[in-house]
Amino acid sequence: MTTVFVAGAHGQTGGRIVRELVKEGYEVRGLVRNEEHRRDMEAAGATAYLGDLSESFSEGLKGADVVICSVGAGAKGDPEHVDHVGTVRLIEQCVLDQIPRFVLISSMGTTNPEDMPPFLKPFLIAKRKAEKVLEESGMVYTIIRPGGLTNDPGTGRVSAALHLAQSGRISRDDVAAAAVLSLRMEEAHNRAFDLIEGPETLNDALRGLKGSDESGS
Repeated sequence: MTTVFVAGAHGQTGGRIVRELVKEGYEVRGLVRNEEHRRDMEAAGATAYLGDLSESFSEGLKGADVVICSVGAGAKGDPEHVDHVGTVRLIEQCVLDQIPRFVLISSMGTTNPEDMPPFLKPFLIAKRKAEKVLEESGMVYTIIRPGGLTNDPGTGRVSAALHLAQSGRISRDDVAAAAVLSLRMEEAHNRAFDLIEGPETLNDALRGLKGSDESGS
């Protein structure tokens, strides 16, 4: 059975990723910050590890096959501390532990922060720094760059491409489904792609990544 470690498992998107992984039959480990989150993880069918990317988190990595990172500073957080430094610490530990596969939930706009609203720029710059480290890590990676996140029910219909010309919104449910689906699709290996609501099924959208640039950047 494939073992997946989820960082940010207590978050709105991370929690959905955990539930999707459990539903699909993966062994799931979730990094959480407190006992309440631990209970939520265990109720979802996952094993919880207390920790934080700025402090202790490596125990749960031992023997993992895949890491999915869904951490985020949030509107009032410190993007440099969380989205850059914390995520890079996780990437570096994965390299040391020889974990072969890493999925990063990032954001649209990381490659063109100057074109985005000013308040988003620090978050996008921090996320892009982490993306670059992941791309150069030697691990098989997938970087998912969703548009504006909503809590609407997932539709399973999306648009995905290396760079989408238009911005848009996307359900957290569909981001979680894309993250889990990417684990078993070679077309998503070493790819970074934008993801918003659209007309295609998730399967077709991810399969269409096959012809995109190998660098993923």
